[in-house]
Amino acid sequence: MASKTFHVVYTTNWKCQPGENFNMSKAEWKKKLASLSSQKRKEFLRFENNEPNCCDLTQPYFREVLIKEARRQGFKVVRWPVRRREDFLRVGEAIRSGEMVPGAAAVLLHAWHGTYEKECVPAWDFYPVLDAVKAVNNLVYPHPDLDQLHSEKRYKSSLMPPTCYIHFVRQGDDWKVKGKTDRRVKDVIAEELQKLEAKACAKGLPFKDIMVKQGLSWGGYAVMRIAPTSAQEYITQKMLPKLPQPAQKVTVLLQAKLDVLSELRWVMVEGKLRGTEWKSLNEPKRGGVAQKAGYQDRHEARKMVEKFGKETGKFTMESLEKSMGEMCKHVYNEAVADANGEEPLYLRVDLLLDKQCRVWLGERESWGADLNCNDEIPKRMDPTMKEMSVRMVTKVKRLLNQKRGTRKLGLSKVKKHAFTKRMPKFKYAPGAGFAGGA
Repeated sequence: MASKTFHVVYTTNWKCQPGENFNMSKAEWKKKLASLSSQKRKEFLRFENNEPNCCDLTQPYFREVLIKEARRQGFKVVRWPVRRREDFLRVGEAIRSGEMVPGAAAVLLHAWHGTYEKECVPAWDFYPVLDAVKAVNNLVYPHPDLDQLHSEKRYKSSLMPPTCYIHFVRQGDDWKVKGKTDRRVKDVIAEELQKLEAKACAKGLPFKDIMVKQGLSWGGYAVMRIAPTSAQEYITQKMLPKLPQPAQKVTVLLQAKLDVLSELRWVMVEGKLRGTEWKSLNEPKRGGVAQKAGYQDRHEARKMVEKFGKETGKFTMESLEKSMGEMCKHVYNEAVADANGEEPLYLRVDLLLDKQCRVWLGERESWGADLNCNDEIPKRMDPTMKEMSVRMVTKVKRLLNQKRGTRKLGLSKVKKHAFTKRMPKFKYAPGAGFAGGA
């Protein structure tokens, strides 16, 4: 029977490790540090080391806010700190052994194609353990299915720009296309490019350049603008060979390039529209990674959109944001369908406004989306981290109470979870991880 235990799985690895997944290469990082005075260097490192790679809700500050709220609502909190692989795999082993008692759980980590850096965990380790935690606990956040669809870039929407998906699987030392392993990868890519060109043409979009997006990445670090004729070489010779050997699958999106004016990021909490923020990556050069183009200033971006509306006479900010709000609700309903009817607590919908005044879905983010600022109250988020912690704990407490009530009425039976037979056996060094009541 589920107890009033609140498990928190989180990282203690708050030290920046610059590499190809970050803003700077290691050489650029060293050059940056060398250019700073001793005091400025300390301030710079303090900022970088406290910044998450991906999401606000993985920060040490939010973790403590969440733990405080769990205690306030009567939970016994058990911490599961993670610094390296052995610590994380031990969480899976603790479920197998019964050390992690059923209750509620928050897994404040992310999946990616990388190493154990800050809050980021390699996907091949992350999802088996997350699924095991979910099997015996009520997760406060995220919805695991939506999280995986988002992280791997496998979800679809009627509002997306023309897009083709290629699902790669590793066979020995080679990559093949799932379901088409008897065919050459280059031939499949060529076929998908033909489909994409037809889709782009049907929407009145040019096909001089396309965007290639790799799953299990974010922030534009693995989003490349290239000519269609370069796609085969880029994917087969530059993208796939760089993936770590343990990575057994990856989804790659081929997407029509839009002439983007800006992007509206709209937070939704339990299906309700909340904070908004105009902000977009600038347009990368051909052959360039999107992230290196830099971001628009959110205040200047809004002014630019408003000015564009006045000059073209095609929209006012009020009418534009009203219509985009309805589109967000449509995307939310698509997410609910992907979650088999379960409504996600939190969703951020990023909508792209192009220079033809058309709106497209840029991204639908569940776990991994930062909170937006509130323009009416400077430096305050909407929702705030405090509000999110209250909603997360309150929801999971209600679900646990419903479970206990159902069992008392004799309407369900406690069954051994099937996952215990399927879950891989985790190995860890004695003393490598620690879980203790707090």
